[in-house]
Amino acid sequence: MDEDKNKNFLLLIFSLVESKYASVAEINNLANALSELEVMPKFWLTELSACETADEAQDILREQMKRQHVVFDERYASLLLGFLYLGVQEGKISIAEFDAELVDIIDGYSNHLMLTIEDFSHDFSPLNCLPDQNTAFGCYLIDAAEKSKTAFCAAIKPLLNT
Repeated sequence: MDEDKNKNFLLLIFSLVESKYASVAEINNLANALSELEVMPKFWLTELSACETADEAQDILREQMKRQHVVFDERYASLLLGFLYLGVQEGKISIAEFDAELVDIIDGYSNHLMLTIEDFSHDFSPLNCLPDQNTAFGCYLIDAAEKSKTAFCAAIKPLLNT
Protein backbone atom coordinates (compact mmCIF):
# COMPACT_ATOMS: atom_id res chain seq x y z
CA MET A 1 0.00 0.00 0.00
CA ASP A 2 1.45 3.37 -0.93
CA GLU A 3 2.14 6.02 1.70
CA ASP A 4 -0.91 8.23 1.01
CA LYS A 5 -3.30 5.27 1.05
CA ASN A 6 -1.73 4.06 4.28
CA LYS A 7 -2.19 7.49 5.89
CA ASN A 8 -5.81 7.66 4.74
CA PHE A 9 -6.37 4.13 6.04
CA LEU A 10 -4.94 5.08 9.44
CA LEU A 11 -7.29 8.10 9.61
CA LEU A 12 -10.19 5.84 8.69
CA ILE A 13 -9.41 3.19 11.31
CA PHE A 14 -8.72 5.83 13.97
CA SER A 15 -12.06 7.52 13.28
CA LEU A 16 -13.82 4.12 13.51
CA VAL A 17 -12.31 3.55 16.96
CA GLU A 18 -12.70 7.10 18.26
CA SER A 19 -16.33 7.29 17.19
CA LYS A 20 -17.06 3.94 18.86
CA TYR A 21 -18.63 2.83 15.59
CA ALA A 22 -16.42 -0.25 15.49
CA SER A 23 -15.94 -2.37 18.58
CA VAL A 24 -12.52 -3.48 19.76
CA ALA A 25 -13.35 -7.02 18.61
CA GLU A 26 -14.19 -5.72 15.12
CA ILE A 27 -10.92 -3.76 15.00
CA ASN A 28 -9.03 -6.88 16.18
CA ASN A 29 -10.62 -8.94 13.40
CA LEU A 30 -9.87 -6.32 10.76
CA ALA A 31 -6.24 -6.05 11.89
CA ASN A 32 -5.91 -9.86 11.82
CA ALA A 33 -7.28 -10.04 8.28
CA LEU A 34 -4.99 -7.26 7.06
CA SER A 35 -1.88 -8.65 8.74
CA GLU A 36 -2.42 -11.96 6.95
CA LEU A 37 -2.49 -10.12 3.61
CA GLU A 38 0.78 -8.30 4.32
CA VAL A 39 -0.48 -5.13 2.69
CA MET A 40 0.89 -2.88 5.42
CA PRO A 41 3.68 -2.96 7.96
CA LYS A 42 2.84 -5.96 10.09
CA PHE A 43 4.06 -4.92 13.55
CA TRP A 44 1.36 -2.36 14.34
CA LEU A 45 -1.38 -4.54 12.87
CA THR A 46 -0.24 -7.33 15.17
CA GLU A 47 -0.43 -4.96 18.13
CA LEU A 48 -3.84 -3.73 17.00
CA SER A 49 -5.16 -7.28 16.62
CA ALA A 50 -4.24 -7.99 20.24
CA CYS A 51 -5.50 -4.79 21.89
CA GLU A 52 -8.14 -5.17 24.56
CA THR A 53 -9.62 -1.68 24.87
CA ALA A 54 -10.50 1.23 22.61
CA ASP A 55 -7.95 3.38 24.46
CA GLU A 56 -5.22 0.83 23.72
CA ALA A 57 -6.27 0.71 20.04
CA GLN A 58 -6.18 4.52 19.87
CA ASP A 59 -2.69 4.60 21.42
CA ILE A 60 -1.40 2.08 18.87
CA LEU A 61 -2.96 4.00 16.00
CA ARG A 62 -1.77 7.39 17.30
CA GLU A 63 1.80 6.10 17.49
CA GLN A 64 1.66 4.76 13.93
CA MET A 65 0.06 8.00 12.72
CA LYS A 66 2.82 9.99 14.41
CA ARG A 67 5.49 7.84 12.73
CA GLN A 68 3.90 8.39 9.34
CA HIS A 69 3.23 12.11 9.89
CA VAL A 70 -0.52 11.78 9.41
CA VAL A 71 -2.34 15.11 9.61
CA PHE A 72 -5.70 15.40 11.35
CA ASP A 73 -7.55 17.51 8.80
CA GLU A 74 -10.99 17.89 7.24
CA ARG A 75 -10.92 14.25 6.03
CA TYR A 76 -10.58 13.06 9.59
CA ALA A 77 -13.24 15.44 10.92
CA SER A 78 -15.66 14.34 8.19
CA LEU A 79 -14.98 10.64 8.81
CA LEU A 80 -15.41 11.09 12.56
CA LEU A 81 -18.66 13.04 12.16
CA GLY A 82 -19.97 10.45 9.71
CA PHE A 83 -19.20 7.47 11.93
CA LEU A 84 -20.62 9.26 14.97
CA TYR A 85 -23.83 9.95 13.07
CA LEU A 86 -24.04 6.31 11.93
CA GLY A 87 -23.26 5.19 15.47
CA VAL A 88 -26.10 7.14 17.03
CA GLN A 89 -28.47 6.02 14.26
CA GLU A 90 -27.60 2.40 14.95
CA GLY A 91 -27.71 2.74 18.74
CA LYS A 92 -23.96 2.26 19.26
CA ILE A 93 -23.69 5.59 21.07
CA SER A 94 -26.25 7.72 22.87
CA ILE A 95 -27.61 11.08 21.78
CA ALA A 96 -25.78 12.64 24.75
CA GLU A 97 -22.44 11.14 23.60
CA PHE A 98 -23.16 12.28 20.05
CA ASP A 99 -23.99 15.79 21.27
CA ALA A 100 -20.79 16.06 23.34
CA GLU A 101 -18.56 14.75 20.54
CA LEU A 102 -20.23 17.02 18.01
CA VAL A 103 -19.48 20.13 20.04
CA ASP A 104 -15.84 19.07 20.45
CA ILE A 105 -15.41 18.35 16.74
CA ILE A 106 -17.04 21.58 15.62
CA ASP A 107 -14.95 23.52 18.12
CA GLY A 108 -11.70 21.76 17.23
CA TYR A 109 -12.12 21.62 13.47
CA SER A 110 -14.12 24.77 12.72
CA ASN A 111 -11.37 25.99 10.40
CA HIS A 112 -11.79 22.81 8.29
CA LEU A 113 -15.54 22.30 8.48
CA MET A 114 -18.40 24.20 6.98
CA LEU A 115 -20.08 24.05 10.41
CA THR A 116 -20.12 26.44 13.32
CA ILE A 117 -21.39 26.29 16.88
CA GLU A 118 -24.16 28.62 15.72
CA ASP A 119 -25.26 26.05 13.11
CA PHE A 120 -25.21 23.42 15.80
CA SER A 121 -27.24 25.55 18.22
CA HIS A 122 -29.73 26.59 15.55
CA ASP A 123 -30.27 23.28 13.73
CA PHE A 124 -29.73 20.78 16.52
CA SER A 125 -30.91 21.22 20.04
CA PRO A 126 -30.46 18.09 22.15
CA LEU A 127 -34.06 16.95 22.38
CA ASN A 128 -33.17 13.26 22.21
CA CYS A 129 -33.43 13.23 18.45
CA LEU A 130 -31.07 13.53 15.51
CA PRO A 131 -30.84 16.73 13.52
CA ASP A 132 -33.64 17.08 10.99
CA GLN A 133 -32.56 16.04 7.50
CA ASN A 134 -34.23 19.18 6.16
CA THR A 135 -31.70 21.41 7.93
CA ALA A 136 -28.29 22.30 6.54
CA PHE A 137 -26.71 20.71 9.60
CA GLY A 138 -28.66 17.47 9.20
CA CYS A 139 -27.79 17.29 5.49
CA TYR A 140 -24.11 17.82 6.34
CA LEU A 141 -24.16 14.92 8.82
CA ILE A 142 -25.98 12.63 6.38
CA ASP A 143 -23.44 13.48 3.70
CA ALA A 144 -20.56 12.82 6.13
CA ALA A 145 -22.08 9.44 7.04
CA GLU A 146 -22.37 8.45 3.37
CA LYS A 147 -18.79 9.53 2.72
CA SER A 148 -17.59 7.56 5.76
CA LYS A 149 -19.31 4.38 4.59
CA THR A 150 -17.99 4.86 1.06
CA ALA A 151 -14.44 5.52 2.30
CA PHE A 152 -14.51 2.42 4.45
CA CYS A 153 -15.76 0.21 1.60
CA ALA A 154 -13.26 1.71 -0.83
CA ALA A 155 -10.37 1.09 1.58
CA ILE A 156 -11.31 -2.39 2.74
CA LYS A 157 -12.75 -4.18 -0.30
CA PRO A 158 -9.60 -4.04 -2.46
CA LEU A 159 -7.50 -5.29 0.45
CA LEU A 160 -9.75 -8.21 1.22
CA ASN A 161 -10.20 -9.15 -2.45
CA THR A 162 -6.48 -9.54 -3.17
